[in-house]
Amino acid sequence: MHLPLTDHDNKLTEQEFKKWLKSIDLNNDGLISRKELRDGLRALGLNSIQWKAWRALVHADLNHNKHIDGDGEVEELIKYARKRWGIVVN
Repeated sequence: MHLPLTDHDNKLTEQEFKKWLKSIDLNNDGLISRKELRDGLRALGLNSIQWKAWRALVHADLNHNKHIDGDGEVEELIKYARKRWGIVVN
């Protein structure tokens, strides 16, 4: 799921968003690092990816291990993406 999002086509379902997260976990360790998140945001065609990845990690990394892992953190990332990235997750 590495297609750029446009202003008119920025909708992902929750399932699509989770599939996208899995696709950006390049080392398949089940953890999404800031670099993986940044590279994934770049692939989606978003701007200011360094800032967006950092802020998302600060917001969603509930256990402060510098990765997005577990259902709770994924849910926080979904909330954050819905609010801040303009990605509407239904």
